[in-house]
Amino acid sequence: MRLQEPLQRSLRSEIEKIQKQYGYTLSKLSALSGINHGHLSDILRGNRAMTIRQLDALATAFEQPPGWLYELYPDECFAKERVSRPRVIPYLIRCAEIGRQDCIQPIVSKLLDEQKNVDILFSVGERLFEAGKSKESIPFYQLVIENEKDSHSERFSLSQYRLFRATLGANAEDNWKAVIRFEPYRHRLPENYQLDGLLQLANVSFVLQRWSDMEKYADELRLLASKVYEHEWRKRKNAKTCEPLKTERHLVVYYGQGFLLKGAALQMQGLYGEAKKYVQGYADLDWFELLDNTGRMEVEKFKTWAKANMYTYDLLMGDTQVLPE
Repeated sequence: MRLQEPLQRSLRSEIEKIQKQYGYTLSKLSALSGINHGHLSDILRGNRAMTIRQLDALATAFEQPPGWLYELYPDECFAKERVSRPRVIPYLIRCAEIGRQDCIQPIVSKLLDEQKNVDILFSVGERLFEAGKSKESIPFYQLVIENEKDSHSERFSLSQYRLFRATLGANAEDNWKAVIRFEPYRHRLPENYQLDGLLQLANVSFVLQRWSDMEKYADELRLLASKVYEHEWRKRKNAKTCEPLKTERHLVVYYGQGFLLKGAALQMQGLYGEAKKYVQGYADLDWFELLDNTGRMEVEKFKTWAKANMYTYDLLMGDTQVLPE
C-alpha cells in the first residue's frame, strides 16, 4: 500500500489533504490566497486549470515553501497531449528562478517531441533574460541552439547573442570562448542587436588586449552605425510618425564608440598619429539629428573624452606643450 501511495498523488488531492489538515473552508482559503471563490471551486473540482501563480498563492496560504507541489504541476501544462503556452512558460520561468531543475527536465523532454515547441523554450529564455536573470536563461538558449534546425533563423542567431551576453563574466578565458562562439553569427542578427553585439565584442577584445580584433569590431560598428543612422534619419524625415529602432543604448553611442574604440586600439599599438584622426569622429556630435535628452548627454560625454584623449595622444607623441592646458 505504501509503495502505491506516491503513484496516487495528484495536485488536487494534495491540496485537498492539506486543506483538511488546516481546517480551511473554501471561503477562508479564497480569502487567504486571493483567488476568486468561484475560480477556486472550479480549480479544486478539476473544472478549471490552475496557473502557477495560483499554486504559489495556495502555498503561501498553507505556509509552504516556494516550489511546493511543483513536481505535480506538469499535468496542468498539457491537455490531451496539447501544450498550454500560457501555463507552461510561467511554470518553466518559476522553476528556473527557484532552481527546480528536477521539474524542468521532464517538461523539456516532452516539449521537444515537437519541433515547434522550441519557440516555447526561446520565449522562456527571453523573459528570464529581460527580467535580469541572464544566468537562469542560459540553459534555455542552449536548448534552442541545440534543437533549432535552421541555423540562419533569427531565433537561432538571437539565442547565440543572448548566450554570449549571459556568459560574459570576470574570467578572461571564458570570455574569449564566448567571443569565439558568438562571432560567426554577429552579422545574422537584426541590426539593433548587431550594434550592441559589435560594441560588446570590441569591449571584450579591449579587456583581453586583442587589438587587431578590437579594430575589426570597431570598424564594423562604425560602418553599421552610419548605415543605421542614415536609414533612421530618412525614415523620420519621410514619415510623420514612426517607431524608432529599439536599441539598448542611444544610437549616437554606437556611432561615437565606433570611432573611440578604433582610436583606443591604435593607441595601444603605439599608432598615436593614426589614433588622433579618429578623435574627430566623436569630438563634436551635435550635428546628430536624432538626439533626445539622453542622446545630448552622451554627446557631452564624447566631447570630454575627445579632449582628454587628444591630450593623451599629444603627450604620447612627445608634445609637452599641452601640459599647462
